[in-house]
Amino acid sequence: MTAPASGLHELPGGEALLAWFGRVPRFHDGELLEIAFFGKGEGLIRIHAWNLTDKADESGHLITDRHAVVTFALEGVSTIDCTDFDMMPGIIFELDVTRVEEGLRFEWSPSYGVCGAVTARQARIALEPGKP
Repeated sequence: MTAPASGLHELPGGEALLAWFGRVPRFHDGELLEIAFFGKGEGLIRIHAWNLTDKADESGHLITDRHAVVTFALEGVSTIDCTDFDMMPGIIFELDVTRVEEGLRFEWSPSYGVCGAVTARQARIALEPGKP
């Protein structure tokens, strides 16, 4: 496996995430299942993600595999900027996780539903293989 082009591998649980998908997941077309924020700056983002293969089924649809629910557990949430928050579950077009001065910024654009960005001091990744 080549070196990831993302900082996800640096987060607790990141190596398991990359091992499961065999690459840095894009989260494109992933279902944004849950966004929640709790007291003391804690929160979570849950996404149903998978790999899209280059094989088609009988009806011509591309086959997906390696389904998993990926949870980003956030600590020290300092900014939340979401629109269309009532449109859940959302469909992610693109998700970026970048290092910023405050820690980590999770920013996504939607194909459908909630759009947003969340900044947290730190995060860890939990992976639950299979469909939700």
